[in-house]
Amino acid sequence: MENQPNIRIALVEDHELIRNALSKMLAELPTFSFVFNAANGREFFDKLKDNTIDVVLLDLEMPIMNGIEVIEELKNIKSKIKVIVLTMYADLDMAFDVLSLGAHAFLLKESSTRELTCAIEQVFLGNDYTNSFMNKAVINNLAESRKAKTRAEHLKLDQRDLRLVKLICDGFSTKEIADLLPASRKNVDLLRTKLMKKFSVSSGNELIRVAILNNLYKPRTNREILLEIEDDSNAMTKRRISKLKENHIKNFGKYDD
Repeated sequence: MENQPNIRIALVEDHELIRNALSKMLAELPTFSFVFNAANGREFFDKLKDNTIDVVLLDLEMPIMNGIEVIEELKNIKSKIKVIVLTMYADLDMAFDVLSLGAHAFLLKESSTRELTCAIEQVFLGNDYTNSFMNKAVINNLAESRKAKTRAEHLKLDQRDLRLVKLICDGFSTKEIADLLPASRKNVDLLRTKLMKKFSVSSGNELIRVAILNNLYKPRTNREILLEIEDDSNAMTKRRISKLKENHIKNFGKYDD
């Protein structure tokens, strides 16, 4: 790639042998400038304070701060660093999740040097990069989403029903669900009873199992649950403010911020 400045790269990998081998390989590639490596996400951010990079190669399973948390933090601070996940786990759901979260590419550690180089160059330039595994991840997710939608339609589940299923599977109590929907505890109990009838189950545990089997719920971490609740809360606040503005304009004319 003529006249292109060296691409500054960092590597985050907890296995020392793999980290050292990849670092050596990256340092020898002519179009790249290998800046630093780190054993976990926390070390990565510590080193990032004193270094500037364009692309980070990121493992997912790490102690202290894992790859998912790194991607989320980069997103929170609005970083322009391009993220390429480099993992040994050929998991289609995982690939789709990290791509949805903001990763620019998902590569397996068995990938060739040529593929890795191509991915780095493409994401650095701001181009879309894909490979057969990433394509399979997207197709798989679409297929699972269609199955879930078909099952929900068959059971005549509306958006509130699906929200309740998710909250039950997340492990929230009736009181917590009532606060989050929002609804009264009595109404939550009534909705739960109707759901169990639709699913033809007699216990909460059966409801969770059937929901997972029908692709209506995917187990997630506490962090993912809390982030969704925060997003829902922010969205609700924005809707309320918008409604107040509409009412103000309707009753008093132009709204002044």
